[in-house]
Amino acid sequence: MKKGLFFITGVLLVVLLIFPAQILAKTNLLRIESDEWILKKFPVRQAAERFQKDHPGIKVTVAPKEYKEFVKSYLLMWQAGKTTTDLGIGGMPLQLAPLVGADLLVDLGDMFTGNMAKEKFVQAYLEAGRFTQNGKPYYPVMPFMGELMTLNVNKKLYAKAGLVDAQGNPLPAKDWEEFENQLRKLKAVSPGFALSVDWGWNFIFYSYAGGIQAIKGSIYSPTNPKILDFESKAALKWLTLNQRWIKEGLASSGTITDVNYGRNNFKAGIIPAIYTAHSRFIEAGQTLGEENTSMVPIPGAMKNGSIIYTHAVYIPKVSPAIDLAKQFIREQIFSRWFQQWGFNHYGKLPVISDYYGEGITWYQKETSKILKIAKRSVAMPKYKGSEELLDILLEQIDPMLLGKQTPAKTLENIRKSIIRRKVDLTRLD
Repeated sequence: MKKGLFFITGVLLVVLLIFPAQILAKTNLLRIESDEWILKKFPVRQAAERFQKDHPGIKVTVAPKEYKEFVKSYLLMWQAGKTTTDLGIGGMPLQLAPLVGADLLVDLGDMFTGNMAKEKFVQAYLEAGRFTQNGKPYYPVMPFMGELMTLNVNKKLYAKAGLVDAQGNPLPAKDWEEFENQLRKLKAVSPGFALSVDWGWNFIFYSYAGGIQAIKGSIYSPTNPKILDFESKAALKWLTLNQRWIKEGLASSGTITDVNYGRNNFKAGIIPAIYTAHSRFIEAGQTLGEENTSMVPIPGAMKNGSIIYTHAVYIPKVSPAIDLAKQFIREQIFSRWFQQWGFNHYGKLPVISDYYGEGITWYQKETSKILKIAKRSVAMPKYKGSEELLDILLEQIDPMLLGKQTPAKTLENIRKSIIRRKVDLTRLD
């Protein structure tokens, strides 16, 4: 009897050592942590209520997570085998790359079935979430909404400046000289600056790369096709243009200290053009009216594309509720009602192609144009050291915009800082 008891105990110990706790645990609790802005712009809490109603006995909690430093917090916590969340919502694949590099996330590739089959996605946004492991693609993050870097415009102020066609549509500039002339005309009729470019910490990667992509059709170095471009004539031109616009009073530097400066002034009808995520003009339509806001590509973007980016959902490997989290993703996050709610209220693009039809309530014309540009656009490379690279860009580009150093010196300092600080530019995609 004792030998049998010892044998059973031994087997149990081996099982506990071999299999992770989440496989053995039976849980009826799903803990969700989300960026607070997503809780405001997507019906996450309503989705939790729906899920609980559909699955009696399951409890779902929803809490906001820290917005800027959450990746570092999750790294420390999950590497220690602990977690406060079973499902993370919010975070761009580039931003989440350190978690992927540390192998802390569940591969969600087995979810590409049914309403989430790969062919049903808008491919540009699907590929933004693709990483590579052992030479094969996998999906530790699942993009659930899409954005495109573009010029958001106030049609009323564009008309006042004489920058619309016969139908009242805003005129895109054919080159950068014409673009600057447009800014001067807008400045003359605007109560504030003519332009705001999103150079805050949360957009600096996209604003920097978006201009370079539009100018030369690639965001990569001419000497190393895997490394972001910090040396080309296009990179120098883009920084030089932005510094000159601020110096001449055509553009504001407000987003350096207040990430919402551009969008708030645009929504208030003060700034006629902002270079940022496309959804800002749709969001502003709630207050200014759909007829008064639109978008145009910056010079070169219609041909060369822009930067697309996404926010994703992801599951930590240490979660005891992996299956519940997957079920919630499929049934709620990727449902038609959830995806279209984000667009119809705040202009966040669905990632499923079928969701662009019935149920979309406004801006159909602009949405069609956005999708055309998106097909020519690219996502940012995903580096292990993306957080360190972000710090370097903020340290160097911010003072350049304020005229404290030249664009050429800025690019040189970025290159030197990457080497000196040994930033890990290993690609994960």
